[in-house]
Amino acid sequence: MTDAPRAAVESPSKSLPRWFLNPYVQLGIGAILVTTSELLMKKGATTSAAGAVPWLGISALGSYWTWLGIVTYVLSFFSWIHVLRLIPLGLAYALINVVHVLIPIGCWAFLHEAISTRRWLGILLVVAGLVMVVRPVATAEEKL
Repeated sequence: MTDAPRAAVESPSKSLPRWFLNPYVQLGIGAILVTTSELLMKKGATTSAAGAVPWLGISALGSYWTWLGIVTYVLSFFSWIHVLRLIPLGLAYALINVVHVLIPIGCWAFLHEAISTRRWLGILLVVAGLVMVVRPVATAEEKL
């Protein structure tokens, strides 16, 4: 890893705390924002009135839930761009897959959707894969 990512984290904007600009913190924030966005857009899609062409989903744009979901998705985009400036894409993309854990759990907790045993096993496999990816990164970061 080059010194550029470290230098970018060490010289943050005066208005933001240093830890907030850490690319791994931003990756986590981005994952939470994407998860929130998906949950809000699902809520907006299911609470919107049926429109003239319901299969297009255009009527969902009449829901403030949908617009709040769009705003959180745009915020996650800015977080993702910051992450991509500082972390290799292969690693960042592997780590952002935590959304495949967060979204089903969010659907279960907030939207009361059922999660099958097979899906829980898939979630555990994703977590195991994330641990396999994160462990070498954590070791490398400790050496810096």
